[in-house]
Amino acid sequence: MDIRQIRYFVFALEGGSLSAAAKRQFVTVQAVSKAISELESELGARLLVRGNHGVKPTAIGQGFYDHARKALAAFDELDDFARCFPTDKDPDTMLVALCSPEFANRQSFITNLEKFTSTHLKMKVSIIVTGGREAIEALRRGEIDVACTLGEYTSPDTDMFKIGSLPTGIAVAKTNPLARKGFVTLEDMRPYPVVWSETYDEFNRSIHVMYRERGLKSPRAMFTPETTEAEIDAFFTEHNGIAFAAYLPFSQIVQDYMTLVSIDPAQTVKIPLCLITLKSHKTDAYLKFERSAGFMFRGGGFLK
Repeated sequence: MDIRQIRYFVFALEGGSLSAAAKRQFVTVQAVSKAISELESELGARLLVRGNHGVKPTAIGQGFYDHARKALAAFDELDDFARCFPTDKDPDTMLVALCSPEFANRQSFITNLEKFTSTHLKMKVSIIVTGGREAIEALRRGEIDVACTLGEYTSPDTDMFKIGSLPTGIAVAKTNPLARKGFVTLEDMRPYPVVWSETYDEFNRSIHVMYRERGLKSPRAMFTPETTEAEIDAFFTEHNGIAFAAYLPFSQIVQDYMTLVSIDPAQTVKIPLCLITLKSHKTDAYLKFERSAGFMFRGGGFLK
């Protein structure tokens, strides 16, 4: 299989015909038909039923489409990242690493945030989303100007500058009993396991860490980079698991079976959004950003 075959198949099914996919990709109908036929041959299964009124998926084709659509979206996101990531550090570009888990509409949010900060700073700003440890290592190697963390991060060789804070809540499956509450208390959460992420909660003073400090007694469920999507889905749907989340100015839940629930106002905490730089070196681009960051984000309504 190659990505071209996947793209033609997905677009043909979504458009209802081979010609729709051809128009969308600026190729001939014959090229689309040949690529999909090759894909079916490689899989050893028929994916589409071709007719005078377009195409329809076979049972196998429908199942393949559900996976192909996700794979294509992931590839396009990777392609966008590769196109915008500078191979050599450009002194006229500020490169920011946002340390955050995956969230819905990530690419559109990042694009809008890049435009917003670039306009206010009058220089090009590029933002990548990555894990915390990876961001700090990139900072130490001089590959980025600044890391941005949800929660405090401290180390002997770095400085931290807080630019605001974000309200917090919990993400649960819509079938979770807590989803029916207007807000939840720490005691309400106690019977349910809470995600403990090796990538984020062991990196900085995360939302989970902050609530543990305030008396959260729920059992911890460890998520590692090896945790599969099926295991994550089962954690939320079968075991009524909980994940802490920041109420960012965009939808951040990837799974459509999930929802956000507020935490009791008497117990809720806000998580600081912090800029992390090296003590030994701060680029001119970052210093310009730091001088404007507080006004930009709080004044623009992004942060409290």
